[in-house]
Amino acid sequence: MKNLKYVLIMFVALTATIACSDDGDDGDVNPIVGTWEISESEAGFSVSISATFKENKSGTMVAIVAFGGESETENSSFTWSTSGNQLTMVIDGETEVSTYSISGNKLTITDSEGTVLVLTRE
Repeated sequence: MKNLKYVLIMFVALTATIACSDDGDDGDVNPIVGTWEISESEAGFSVSISATFKENKSGTMVAIVAFGGESETENSSFTWSTSGNQLTMVIDGETEVSTYSISGNKLTITDSEGTVLVLTRE
């Protein structure tokens, strides 16, 4: 379960990183605001993550992991901020800083270890 939580934290961090080029303090809506999703399956194992970034710098994430006919769902809340191409997310007291970019309806997040996630706007 700790591994799942780590994967979720990394996913959210990466997703938020792609948000926008500034912190949105100028009154414009940050382009990361909205719901982003990713789903992957391989050899009977599937992961689906939906992350929602709200204008008030809070967010929610739902992760569903399925394997061998059983699934587990985990819900998390987080806070986020952006500065340049950096996304900072705080989940369960843990801070993750990633880089991000948005191109069309795709959010690409790269964590500090080089893991890349590409999410699609819902």
